[in-house]
Amino acid sequence: MISRRTFGLTALAAATPLAVPGTATAATAAASAAGGTTDVSTVSADRGIALPKGMALRSLDVIPSGNLTSDADRVLVAALQGLVAKASSEHIFIDEGGPGAIWKDFLHTTYGVLLDDSRPTWPALLKHFRQHLAGYVLYDMAGNPPSVNVASSLSGPLRALPVDVSQEAQVRALGLGRQILDVTGRTEKWAYARYGRLFSRTTAAELNPSVLYHQRDYIAMTDAFTFYDGVTDWRAQVLGGLKPGADLMGYGNNEYDMVAQASQLGVTSIPSDLAPNLSALSAVHGTEGLTQKPEAAPETRNKHYVSFVISDGDNVAWNLWGLQQYFSNPDRGRFDIGYGISPSLVDLAPAAMRWYYENASRGAANDSFIAGPSGSGYVFPAKMPPADLDLFTDRLNAYMAAGDLRISEILDDQDSFDRTDVWSSYLRQPNIDALFFFGYGDTDRISGRINWVDGKPVIAQRDVLWAGLTEEPDLIRNINSRPAAPTSADGYTLVLVHCWTKSLSDIRTVVDGLGPDVEVVTPKAFTELIVRNGAR
Repeated sequence: MISRRTFGLTALAAATPLAVPGTATAATAAASAAGGTTDVSTVSADRGIALPKGMALRSLDVIPSGNLTSDADRVLVAALQGLVAKASSEHIFIDEGGPGAIWKDFLHTTYGVLLDDSRPTWPALLKHFRQHLAGYVLYDMAGNPPSVNVASSLSGPLRALPVDVSQEAQVRALGLGRQILDVTGRTEKWAYARYGRLFSRTTAAELNPSVLYHQRDYIAMTDAFTFYDGVTDWRAQVLGGLKPGADLMGYGNNEYDMVAQASQLGVTSIPSDLAPNLSALSAVHGTEGLTQKPEAAPETRNKHYVSFVISDGDNVAWNLWGLQQYFSNPDRGRFDIGYGISPSLVDLAPAAMRWYYENASRGAANDSFIAGPSGSGYVFPAKMPPADLDLFTDRLNAYMAAGDLRISEILDDQDSFDRTDVWSSYLRQPNIDALFFFGYGDTDRISGRINWVDGKPVIAQRDVLWAGLTEEPDLIRNINSRPAAPTSADGYTLVLVHCWTKSLSDIRTVVDGLGPDVEVVTPKAFTELIVRNGAR
């Protein structure tokens, strides 16, 4: 299969946590800035299962995204969000409208979070939260775009607000008069070489300097080193310097190569470059409400069984935007459907995960959720060193339990489908019942096959619904030509639906064209039928 991601969200254009030890004082931060050699841990946010979380949320200062009228304003407020989230239960929320407003309102109605819109400009927010800042780092967005990432990287460990040269006079007039560093002419490589000891070794970020407020709040909150260098030897050096089990937030370029390199180094990629407000969304602690509505057990009949799964569940930005828009489609609730969702939402945005579960269709048709590829984040499992894979799947098992998920998608080279040693690392886990294998490359050789590993199925996709690859008439014809054979792998069709080019209405066209010997079921029912009937 070709690379699946064509990121084009038009809307985006406009378990008790464990404490992580303390923060550096302003004096320590300044000393570190001067010499760049002090090894300090400055992250004061809590940790969830694997990812940092903001201080427990009690209230939100809401600023409309439209009030951020310059690119530099957006960078500033995002970093302020993250710095505040490390130290205060009063957080900042950038309201983009649409799905973002849904999460904000759900935090208020369901979790009792107070909403305050009395400081709707960045100067008002800066004056209110100034006590959480030690100073500022000066950068130059127009003259040296990489300096945006340098300033973002250093903002967390130095408790310093990234300030563009165009903002400096106004920021100083507002009372933030201490310039800690001037990085206007600096690069990411310089920051890593000089200040590498200051950055988190469990969380890094890959982010295009043109991305402004999305993701940058979480970067400041987590002390994540932030870079954008392509798939290079230096990128490998950065990832190789992280601890086992580390996570790479954001998104780079050349999807296959970037994920392959990270996987080989044992690093989990979590696509999130266009995810807003993660510092605030992560600040909901605990996992109450993360339970899917129960489904009735399926009845085995002499049918050909089909299950549709929506792609890109690993993508946190998709989870927070496109998936919510999918949910608003009027054809939802007319047929069974499966959605991939990132288990990392248990840490990053549990309220959003809960909203999906509470609003899922149940009855004549069901919405069902499974873990997106390839578990708690995007990896190619067969490329991971065995010890790193086992660490990854052990952590995934905890996420699956917390997020009430039982099936994980896998995205890897199609040649890895027969790697039973790799899939055993997943399927030995008590909270994983099955794997849905969606492969790169020519998947005809494995189309529809079922492997049994540790008594559990690894089920390969048989078809896609994807513009330019397989359109609705072709898919209808393919499915209707297949046998009703519940005891055979031939009796089952797993379909991956490309979320960027096909909608629920397109799936409905397929469903309406299926013959009487075909039955559409959820991923859960699909798996239960395969297991019950021992399909091979």
